[in-house]
Amino acid sequence: MASLAKYVSNDNPEFSVFIEDDDKVCYAYLWKEGEKIIADVWLYNSAPTPVEPEWDSQENLPFLNPIAFVGENLEPFNASTIVEVNWEFGDETVAKIFVSSRLIAKLTEGSCPGWSSLVRKDGPLAQKMQCP
Repeated sequence: MASLAKYVSNDNPEFSVFIEDDDKVCYAYLWKEGEKIIADVWLYNSAPTPVEPEWDSQENLPFLNPIAFVGENLEPFNASTIVEVNWEFGDETVAKIFVSSRLIAKLTEGSCPGWSSLVRKDGPLAQKMQCP
């Protein structure tokens, strides 16, 4: 079943993270009130991971991440999945997405794509997150 979850910053409520799983693929979107989506990142494939990229045709939106880019594919989120978004406000706005206390993605204003700890290399849907 498709799902959409919204995580609003308590410190700066004009910023939100939306996590959308449409039963094909799951993405996180950084949203700024008045500007709409200002960053995005792939989180996981709900449908089988393809061998070949499908981003050559807009008809395939939203795109699945192909196997060459996927380091780990999470199980689709459900009602018991513990998702948290931590916010940092300074020179730039940073939203860090955690699943069961594990950092899986990071978004900053204008990061299209953002960073993921679940990819093996940079691609058009997610950049590889560097370990601190």
